[in-house]
Amino acid sequence: MLSVLIVTLFFVGGTALIVWYLKSFYAERANRAKKAEEHRSKHGGECILEWSGSFASGAPDAEFGKLVVEVPKKRGDGAARFYEKGLVLEKKRLPYSEIKDVLFVAAISDKKYTLKQAARDMGVLWIYPKKGVTIGLREMSYQFDTPVYNFLIFEK
Repeated sequence: MLSVLIVTLFFVGGTALIVWYLKSFYAERANRAKKAEEHRSKHGGECILEWSGSFASGAPDAEFGKLVVEVPKKRGDGAARFYEKGLVLEKKRLPYSEIKDVLFVAAISDKKYTLKQAARDMGVLWIYPKKGVTIGLREMSYQFDTPVYNFLIFEK
């Protein structure tokens, strides 16, 4: 009898935890969608990049407009270029209207004793396109000068 009660409590607790997680997930998603709509309405229905830092100096792009920020590679030439209306990464050209979400995960500043710890704790800028594979700009290959990037690109 006691084992049945324990199993029932685990089942009810697990179900409650899953329901709570899903409710918070969908609430955050709805909040991002609301902010995205506010962002687009503020800019005439267009998905553009709002940037709180200083602007990069560089030539504008014919399709995407003014260069907003450039994240250079740590080794070699090349950079991820964020323009007013789109992203250019190597040979990929991605307008912001084709991106559903962007997330910057800051690096953890503790000492890293192994390569595995360093890889796990490095900063990554995740770009989630509507179609195709997720793009990750990692701290090992790109140089993040600013600890927090304020990208305001949201799902439609």
